[in-house]
Amino acid sequence: MTLVAPVALVTGAVAPTASASIRQNPWIYVSPETGPPGTEITVDGIGFLPNLLISISHPGLSGPDSIKAQEFGGIPAATFRVMESTEPGTITIQYRQAENIIATADFTVQRR
Repeated sequence: MTLVAPVALVTGAVAPTASASIRQNPWIYVSPETGPPGTEITVDGIGFLPNLLISISHPGLSGPDSIKAQEFGGIPAATFRVMESTEPGTITIQYRQAENIIATADFTVQRR
């Protein structure tokens, strides 16, 4: 007599790893894109992971250092002001969420 053990076959998608599941392509934009010290600018964007914190790097600008992404991955518009002591040139504003979810936009500081 031969005994046969039952075998269960499970098919379907394999759950992705954490690094494979995070494939965001966020972007931000600055308005206006140029101005002298004292200029107020607005940053807006989309494509972030929903409901998670985003850290903001903004050398030469005063404004928030973090913001929370909205339910659908957009971000609320944030207002920054070019500090009076900021030298003419390009400022890169960076929004970072997790290690690999980064969006940048440039603002050009003009001479007065």
